[in-house]
Amino acid sequence: MAKDDENRHWVFRVGVADRAGALTSIASAFSNRGISIETVVGHGSAYPGAPGGAVVVTFWCSQREKREIVRVVERLSKVTSLEEHLYESESLRKSALVRVSRRLAPPDVAGREAFLTCELMEEKGGTYTYFLAGSPSELDPILSRFVEEGILEDIVFSVIGS
Repeated sequence: MAKDDENRHWVFRVGVADRAGALTSIASAFSNRGISIETVVGHGSAYPGAPGGAVVVTFWCSQREKREIVRVVERLSKVTSLEEHLYESESLRKSALVRVSRRLAPPDVAGREAFLTCELMEEKGGTYTYFLAGSPSELDPILSRFVEEGILEDIVFSVIGS
């Protein structure tokens, strides 16, 4: 069991009213407590009658700091719900746009338990851009391997939860 002061990797899925300033107020809550947001992805209410938007953030902090930021974020006027997940949760999915220096083959994107989604998006001048997706526990070791092999040229990624 993790100690209360040990930093852990967390993911929040925050339901928000689709109003100006929702993302700013969430980011300020983190900043005011000295917690750096690692990634953020969000969306508004794209369709008439659809539920409000959502903001998904990943970050590192202790259990104590996480309890405090939960209390603060839940009290924000534009927040309608909050789900917290450990980054290792199998209910999360990570997506990445990666630029690599060689074409990928099926063994390159085979995880321990599953194959990842892998779609070639562009080939340009000896550089290949792929969309990859899977659970963080499957995708992260593959991305680390790309770094170790020296083929990863650029990456943009996000994590989403149910």
